[in-house]
Amino acid sequence: MGVEELGTALRDTRHRRGMSQQALADRAGLSRNFVAQIERGESVPTVSTLSRIATALATTIAELMGEDLPTGEPGDTVPVPLVADSIAAGPPMFVADHVERYEKIPYSLLRNLGVDPRQPVLVRLGPDQDSMAETIPAGSTVLLDRTPVREVATRGLYAVREDVGGEPGCTIKRLVVDADSRVLILLSDNPSHLPRAIRLRAGQALSDVVIGRVVWWTPPGPPRR
Repeated sequence: MGVEELGTALRDTRHRRGMSQQALADRAGLSRNFVAQIERGESVPTVSTLSRIATALATTIAELMGEDLPTGEPGDTVPVPLVADSIAAGPPMFVADHVERYEKIPYSLLRNLGVDPRQPVLVRLGPDQDSMAETIPAGSTVLLDRTPVREVATRGLYAVREDVGGEPGCTIKRLVVDADSRVLILLSDNPSHLPRAIRLRAGQALSDVVIGRVVWWTPPGPPRR
């Protein structure tokens, strides 16, 4: 793959994630100008830099380099990044965007869930994150579809970006959208957690705030002895 093709692949992946150049730069620890130069084919990232970019995009270097995804034949699997304790189902936590490892998910499962194989990410919730415990137990592993969200299903489950103390954070909640006032209402299944609201800025896309939809989860296994 040439420099220009890599830049195009990076830009396309970033767009699919609903990310701005600045957001990608912040998560990868780079300058926005350097990200823009890579996307224009004017700079060549080192392997280390490319790894940081891939991690920030919750993807692999192989995908950015244009290696083929599974074709969907029976038995095919897709390597899906697992991010541990970086998205909360209770109080928002800071987004670390640290991929702990890759789990092989059956292509057929993603297809049945309607998830593009380039878009899923797994998130393992912390043991104290109980705001959705009536539906998603604390410690569960959640599968997100990170296809950019342009509209939400009322009371559907989504991962939502929030700012906590001036730092980016995320939480999993049910959403209700007031289209007239452009306000997102975040609802918990645990009555001890009060609803919260996020107002979209003028011209701000929904995908800037809603990271992805929750499509599947599995409860934590029994503790090891």
